Amino acid sequence: MAFDLLTGFVRDFRASRKVAGEITRMNHLSDAQLADLGLERSEITSRAFARHFKRR
Repeated sequence: MAFDLLTGFVRDFRASRKVAGEITRMNHLSDAQLADLGLERSEITSRAFARHFKRR
């Protein structure tokens, strides 16, 4: 049980780092580039979290 807790923590930590990187990357895109991806600037954070923290 403790091992599952630890692996879950490590998995979530890695995912949070990926989310932060993706948010940073997408924040550097222009509005036109985001539109090409089907996104508005206000959707960046929720899109990144949805991609890396799937429902378990």
